[in-house]
Amino acid sequence: MCTLDHPHASFDHFPQLVRDLEIEFGPDGLDAVIERFVTAELGEFIWDGRIAERDLGAYEGLDDYEVEGSDLVRILGVFRGRYWVASGVVDPTRKLQMMLIMHEFDDRPSAEFAFRNGV
Repeated sequence: MCTLDHPHASFDHFPQLVRDLEIEFGPDGLDAVIERFVTAELGEFIWDGRIAERDLGAYEGLDDYEVEGSDLVRILGVFRGRYWVASGVVDPTRKLQMMLIMHEFDDRPSAEFAFRNGV
């Protein structure tokens, strides 16, 4: 398990996820269980671990999916010991509806540059 030694470590929900899954499923096969959860919910984990958020305007979906008042946002987040920059759609209550793009970075300066300038 990766641990962060920077000021944003408290935003990373991965250590708590591991603890919760071990309590629920036990230690046998834990790595596989963790990977299934991460694969299924990566966008949510990045959203929950956001340290910065930037509105990009109204979301006008190209398909049938469109919630009135949805906005496109870019976030800078931390998950699993890595920085992430992602773009997603939030509804009027700021609940994440979907992630469109997610990129991970080894270091904060690279992630902050991508966050400020687009991924």
